[in-house]
Amino acid sequence: MKAASTRRSFRLVDKLYQLGLAWRMLGAFLLFFSIGIILVFAPSVFLLLTGADLAELEPASQEFLILHHRIWPAVLFVLVGMFLYTLRFSHRIAGPIYRINSVLQTMLKGEYPTRVTLRKGDHFHPTAELLQALSRQLAGRNEKEGGGKPVLPDPSGETK
Repeated sequence: MKAASTRRSFRLVDKLYQLGLAWRMLGAFLLFFSIGIILVFAPSVFLLLTGADLAELEPASQEFLILHHRIWPAVLFVLVGMFLYTLRFSHRIAGPIYRINSVLQTMLKGEYPTRVTLRKGDHFHPTAELLQALSRQLAGRNEKEGGGKPVLPDPSGETK
């Protein structure tokens, strides 16, 4: 089995998972951000809707317009930034899951890798260490039994 590269790549490892997570995070953030925007605009809107005196309406309308011009570029910047950050962060989760799955597929074929390596900064290092220990244990057990293909249980309950 060839050694895993420790270089981070910018491609999406699991597009469905990573894009799904990014969209869900963006939706949750958008919900909380919308509530915050409503709270920021609420006093000006309340004065504009209930005020009858022009002296009262002018400062409220100026404040509303100033907020309007300042907040929307910031909203766009933050939403795009959160989406991209979530994609980048999800790579630290999806990459190890992809690697662990490939090691499990290799083990099902009867090959037992001696090392399960993840990149520095990735999640699931303890899981990779457990998988590595399991692989070594199964490799030792397989050598004691005479090598060859692993003994797999038959769905009927008998061993092959």
